[in-house]
Amino acid sequence: MPSDGIMIHALTKELSDALVGGRVDKVLQPEKDEIVLNIRNNGNFKLLLSANPSSSRIHLTEATKENPAFAPNFCMLLRKHLMPSKIISVEQKGFERAVEITFECTTEMFDLTRKKLIIEVMGRFSNIILTDSEYLIHDAIKQVDYTTSSKRQILPGIYYKMPPEQNKKSILEEEDFDIDFTSEQRADKYLLGKYQGFSPLLVRELTFLATGDTNLPLCNFTPEQRENLVYQLQKFKTDLSEHNYKPCVIPKAGEFYCFPIRQYGFMYTAFEADNCSAALDKFYIEKDEAEHTKRITADIFKVLSNAQSRLLKKIESQREELAESEKAQIFKTYGDMITAEIYKIKQGMTKAMLTDYSVDPPEMAEVLLDERLTPAKNAQQYYKKYKKAQSAKEILTEQIIEAEDELKYIDSVFEELARVKNREDADEIRKELSQSGYLKNKLQKQKNNGKKPKKQESVKLEKTVSSDGFTIYYGKNNIQNDYLTLKFADKHDIWFHVKNYPGSHVVVAAEGETVPDSTLTEAAVLAATNSKANGKQIAVDYAEVRYVKKPSGAKPGMVIYTNYKTAYVDAAEKDE
Repeated sequence: MPSDGIMIHALTKELSDALVGGRVDKVLQPEKDEIVLNIRNNGNFKLLLSANPSSSRIHLTEATKENPAFAPNFCMLLRKHLMPSKIISVEQKGFERAVEITFECTTEMFDLTRKKLIIEVMGRFSNIILTDSEYLIHDAIKQVDYTTSSKRQILPGIYYKMPPEQNKKSILEEEDFDIDFTSEQRADKYLLGKYQGFSPLLVRELTFLATGDTNLPLCNFTPEQRENLVYQLQKFKTDLSEHNYKPCVIPKAGEFYCFPIRQYGFMYTAFEADNCSAALDKFYIEKDEAEHTKRITADIFKVLSNAQSRLLKKIESQREELAESEKAQIFKTYGDMITAEIYKIKQGMTKAMLTDYSVDPPEMAEVLLDERLTPAKNAQQYYKKYKKAQSAKEILTEQIIEAEDELKYIDSVFEELARVKNREDADEIRKELSQSGYLKNKLQKQKNNGKKPKKQESVKLEKTVSSDGFTIYYGKNNIQNDYLTLKFADKHDIWFHVKNYPGSHVVVAAEGETVPDSTLTEAAVLAATNSKANGKQIAVDYAEVRYVKKPSGAKPGMVIYTNYKTAYVDAAEKDE
């Protein structure tokens, strides 16, 4: 969610405390709509300013991005005016979603002057604007002319004006909290239209805290709920004025805020943050990682989706053919009927009424004949159709089983994609799909360039140590799974895999010792967490590695096992 006026208010206080008096060391522009200021002030800080429509924001960051070889024009302009400079103030006008940073700068003639950097955090209207002390615009990261907006232009040489004010009250100036409880409007919509800086998330939270519901009309409030709403508004005003912030991040809901959010209950896990900048940093780092992962795995996802779609159509068609082949018994019955009463049939007949002895009691039935064939050859023709249908039935049954196994394999690779963290992980999956024939190994051909292939690189395995000191290994993809189970592990090590779902192979290195139950449980939880299984009490099978085998011709990661036990573990932490 974009930051609302209240979140900007909290950030402004935080940035003012950290940065006022600090000096600008560097100005960087890693993205076309993003600026990073390196600031020294009793420590080193990185201030991130983003005008990206989907992630506009301002906060301190720990993240590091690669910068272009040549700085863009706006970055060069900021360097010209802000290096060196000293931060004089960080302010917010009212509860607008805009932050104004004032710098004390030195001109080429060594005169002191002031510049202002204004960051508007307004979704697709976000911008970063440099002005002089009188708000005359030097330039902006996004210039806005008359063709873009007829009401408010952002161009060099004109004066900056704040966005038009909304006819709303400041909650800090509210005394009695006069709420119209006769209104049929929903409480959250009412509050959103009444107070400055409020967002849909905040008004839903205030309504939820007062009533336990987020969609209740004001006219349906009970007397107790009315008192609760006024109390929550008063408490919110106090916390805001005293800066009693408790930032949190709810990644699964795509939310962050400067106050705790409870409206989602147990649906999503909320993480507390030390400050507002840390909350935004965590949220957007994870968001950027997810988007980066999506980009680097897009080709893999497309190949797998196409293969999955093709297989589903193929299986549907084969099942229809199989259903037809199930009718093969009638051909044998017709052949038997002709053979039993062949004396009734003469060549040239197109049909005959014959006795069907396959039912009890026998009954008469019509059998179609080929007038060009003798009675005996008509019987043989039906027997041939029966044998052909029987063969097709066997072949189709095998093909359907093979296609379903291939679908399971594709599902396992989809599960691997869900756990990709970097390009190296994605390349390992590409390598696996190349070996399985789903992808042409262009990357390897480019590397080899006609030369002899290099010796195969060793497979890297993930590992952790249990509370009892036993090493637990697990694979992140099917190549690692095969290597871990079939080559790396000792035959007396303990192997784990979630039941009936794709997931990681997990192995506890026994080292000749008896593995305690606590370590077995930790390994089972690890297997459940690194799988497609969801919920609590997930079934995980485990056995000694010697009982795990790979069938001939099986896809990577596919094994069969015997002499196993099943553990049921609570892997609730997976949902976090």
